Amino acid sequence: MAVETKEKAKPALTEDFIGFGDISSSEDEEAVDVPATGKRGRTDNDSENEADAAPGSYQKCYNGQPVPPWLAGQRRLGTGKSPDINTMINEEVTKFVSYISPTPEEHQMRSWVIERMQRILGAWTLPGTRAVAKCFGSFETRLYLPTSDIDMTIMLYNEHNDEVSPAYAGRESIRQFLYRLARQLKQNGFCHNCEVIANARVPIIKTTERISGIAVDISINADSGMKSAQVQKSFSEKVYPNALRAIVLAIKQFLFQRSMNEVYTGGMGSYAITLLVVSLLQMHPRIRSGGLDASKNLGVLLIEFFELYGKRFNYDTVCVSVRENGCYLNKRNKTFFSPTQPYLLAIEDPCDTSNDVTKGTYGISRIKQTFSGAYDLFNNAIFAYHQTRKYGQPINDALNVGAPNSEPAKKRARGKSGKAQAPSTKAVSNDPWAPVSFLSSILHIDAKTVSMRQRLITTFHKGTMQEALGVEYQPQLVNALKSNGTVPSDSVVNAVSNALEDHKKGNGATAQEQINRMKFDFAGSGNTLTIPVETTGNEGNPVFISDDEDDDDVLDVYGEDDDDEDGQYYEDYSDDDDLHIVY
Repeated sequence: MAVETKEKAKPALTEDFIGFGDISSSEDEEAVDVPATGKRGRTDNDSENEADAAPGSYQKCYNGQPVPPWLAGQRRLGTGKSPDINTMINEEVTKFVSYISPTPEEHQMRSWVIERMQRILGAWTLPGTRAVAKCFGSFETRLYLPTSDIDMTIMLYNEHNDEVSPAYAGRESIRQFLYRLARQLKQNGFCHNCEVIANARVPIIKTTERISGIAVDISINADSGMKSAQVQKSFSEKVYPNALRAIVLAIKQFLFQRSMNEVYTGGMGSYAITLLVVSLLQMHPRIRSGGLDASKNLGVLLIEFFELYGKRFNYDTVCVSVRENGCYLNKRNKTFFSPTQPYLLAIEDPCDTSNDVTKGTYGISRIKQTFSGAYDLFNNAIFAYHQTRKYGQPINDALNVGAPNSEPAKKRARGKSGKAQAPSTKAVSNDPWAPVSFLSSILHIDAKTVSMRQRLITTFHKGTMQEALGVEYQPQLVNALKSNGTVPSDSVVNAVSNALEDHKKGNGATAQEQINRMKFDFAGSGNTLTIPVETTGNEGNPVFISDDEDDDDVLDVYGEDDDDEDGQYYEDYSDDDDLHIVY
């Protein structure tokens, strides 16, 4: 006989999604026996004061799905036996961004690709013309994925000033130059093959640098891309430094794995994604009023992004504008309305208000549908965990779904009567510290991406590119004084020195370990390296390396603040655990 188990009414998830903690913490709830499993469901008033379990080498999540790479080897996020779900999602987004962000090796290899291009241009005789390779797009803004290509433009200036050479001002002259450049790149061993797309709106060369295997798109005199890069950089580093980058990277990965990230195939580019996220943050009523800390609600804002642009946004009428404090404009008044394609997304370019950034995103209907599906999948994953925590398993069969890359379900077995038997109940781990991943309901990292990153880092440590350019990469510890003038403990100095040696030489560490472990950014993006050793002064806590605040071309090393309830590292750069590293 079927038995119904009634739940208390859940608060609506459309009110800023801040109620996740309320969903999972009710002091008056009692244990519930779940007939489907015969197990006693855990209650939300189970002890919150039990000691946290030590991290384990988990291979499966609580629901039997593989642990995603950004949670590899870690226990469940959050603190206590019944952690706040909003906190768990926020932490997972942070973990994902840390994993997907470029390692120092990856970023340095890209910088060397640009330098190699510049050397070829410098050795090429162009009468009366000075050729300069410049990057724009996601490389310049640090909003790129490991699989992203390098967007590069060759500025052809007059020999003695920074004005574009009139010899290369026309479209035909640019097309001819692209063919000449393609031959030059192959002759100099930069690449094996070049594809010249001469008839595109912006003619480009698509190629792959031979040593690194990094794809490169090359345009000529396309300085508008550099202006848009500065806009993105300003928003991500100055206006929303603790929120924009994380949300943009998650959405970029979401679109990339669905082949919806290329504008020339109707997808949505990095610039458009950034402007949509900026608009969300600008127009969010609680952020505007100062009532919501975006950096502590990254997961909530990601869900709201999918809800807004997947279910709520009026594509037929509204145009997005991020100028000043942001606003919504009428598409018809902006002349961005297309009678034959009224459904197209319209985003005003803050660098050129007459330009519609997404006029080429003709696949927006499919993107909108995908955003809507992501909202549903994400919320289903949240409720599945919530019900499992209360009742021992999801009581709604619709929520008992696997990860997007899981194997398809097998056909039901048939009994002697020939009728299909009910499927067996999905095994759920009883370990309260088994990993929980909500992001894996919409995101995954494929083997090709992992392999590409491993190959790039391996190439870095082999020194192939360094040898080709005649350069070295040798970070070193240059100042081991604390801010009070005394020498720090030997364990801290040794930890930093050993970490730098590991980073420089590898010391037998695998490429994947380097990806998971090394987040030391010598170009100052603010990424963090955790040194896995105990330190004196903050016993048992890690040491962190991050970009410094005083712009003195050094990085600071500092310990974790025991008094910080959020477990964040020191924001006070004058703390006496400082060490300085040159980069």
